[in-house]
Amino acid sequence: MGADAKLMKELNKRQLRRILRQCKEATKPELADRTGLSVVTINSLLEDFLKTGEVVQSGLAPSGGGRPSARYRYRPDYRYAVLLYGHQSEGRNLMHLAIVNLMGECVWRKEEYFDEIRVKSFEAVLDDVIGRFPETGLLAFGLPGEVVDDVVTIHDYQALIGPEFMAHYKERYHLPVVFENDINAMTYGACREGDVEKTTVAGIYLPRIYPPGAGLVIQGKIYYGTSHCAGELAGLPVPVSWDSLDYGREGDVLENLKLLTAVYGFTVAPETLIFYGDFFTGELKERLRAYSERLLEGKFHMDIIFAENLERDYEEGMKRLALEALWEEME
Repeated sequence: MGADAKLMKELNKRQLRRILRQCKEATKPELADRTGLSVVTINSLLEDFLKTGEVVQSGLAPSGGGRPSARYRYRPDYRYAVLLYGHQSEGRNLMHLAIVNLMGECVWRKEEYFDEIRVKSFEAVLDDVIGRFPETGLLAFGLPGEVVDDVVTIHDYQALIGPEFMAHYKERYHLPVVFENDINAMTYGACREGDVEKTTVAGIYLPRIYPPGAGLVIQGKIYYGTSHCAGELAGLPVPVSWDSLDYGREGDVLENLKLLTAVYGFTVAPETLIFYGDFFTGELKERLRAYSERLLEGKFHMDIIFAENLERDYEEGMKRLALEALWEEME
């Protein structure tokens, strides 16, 4: 088979795979109709998918009097993505481990606290879960830091900084490894509804014991800035230093949050600004929303959301990022 023929076959495979993912189950004539490919081509491609186990025959379609057609189903469990993402909970390092199939369904999960985070800290839990799910095709980390060209450049867990972390897990499991900053993943996960490609959302995470960080999604894409430094708020001048801020002093907290609201309101003008934290009172929320309305003077409305439970957006963002990378690897 020539190079052009091989390329065409791979392109046809990608197209058929996408259609099977969408419809989950179909006959050969239905697949030919939806892809625009001939039934002969569909038959050849399905033979390859059946051999690898990516597709299985799932019975027969109802017959209208002629010979019934076989139906083919895409296997969501053909590959899995392992998500390991963490955040602060009551001053401790809480790590979530989740296994998702190719349709984004979570099939297994657990939580575990870690007293300290070092390069090899996750070996035991990952050895266990990858042993349980040998069809794992990708490992995704969500942690409070940044990775540029497989090097951890910034991290709340100082022991992870450098090239060793990413290299260690790629070599240990022989899998693609992706890494996303915690607030980037949360903000990306918050864009799951509606037309995300037209949405601008900013998220700010205030974990108390560390300085806050911000994530920004513009037209459905995470904005990283130079060297992934967008949203690193520790160096932003604020009325009260983050190191000395007492989150029980509502007036001081409000002044810092007013500054962040002004920065993101005037520089980004997002449809939605999300604050992730566990200290917001009803009065603090009301005062910050009122400040935002006065600040913007009716030029546009910025919806301010306060999210105490960050896990939902965090996992949704990690899941979407992991599956996007896994599908790309498979294609």
